[in-house]
Amino acid sequence: MLQAEARIAGMRATLEQYRAQRLTAVSQLAVLTGVRASNLPDYPKELLKQPVQLDSIGYQNNPQVQSAQSQQNAAKYGVEVAKSQNWPTLSLQGARTRHETDSRSYWNDQLQLSVDMPIYQGGAVSARVDQAEGVRRAAESQVNQAKMDINQKAATAFANWTGARERETAGDQQFFAAITARDVYRNEYKLSKRSLNDLLSVEQDVHQAAIAKLNADYDGWTSAVNYAAAVDNLLPLLEILRKYKDDLPSL
Repeated sequence: MLQAEARIAGMRATLEQYRAQRLTAVSQLAVLTGVRASNLPDYPKELLKQPVQLDSIGYQNNPQVQSAQSQQNAAKYGVEVAKSQNWPTLSLQGARTRHETDSRSYWNDQLQLSVDMPIYQGGAVSARVDQAEGVRRAAESQVNQAKMDINQKAATAFANWTGARERETAGDQQFFAAITARDVYRNEYKLSKRSLNDLLSVEQDVHQAAIAKLNADYDGWTSAVNYAAAVDNLLPLLEILRKYKDDLPSL
């Protein structure tokens, strides 16, 4: 009896822990969305049906890649600006002056072409070009790193997803076996062939199998969400419209 009460108390403590975690998650969701929802919908079934293409991930809409590519484009312009300092600068100026005298009046038109060309700067221009090239290579490396991070996150999420599905299948088998064993123990208990402690132990096995099954299901959904987020497919699956830069008003 004391052992049963201890187990019940332990399960109640675990239940309160899960409730606290749920309240924390709901509070975090309210902070992110600005809405405190009373009822939460289920995950969309499309998450489990999304195509898995680790070898052809689209990067064009990923914010991390877009940011790195913007820095890369800016670095390319910096290289062109640095190289342009090797070329002469041409400027054309025009002027027109009106002259008035006692004998006559006339216009004096002038056109001046100025050429500004560096003769020798001690390698300063070449140094600036090399510096700009270094910035460009660093920006290109950031783009590759961003894509590599996406590939790694997607591969990890897919591996976890696959493992969760396998654990869920094993959990179903374990749960079915525990249910069968409990029925056998229950009949044997009625025939006084099993003690109450034996019956409680097999009941605990059923409970643990159910928890393992739920954990595998949770891990599967979490991995599916993580994979969709890694390949930038989560918003379409949740039917959330994305704002592209072409849709934004011009300043």
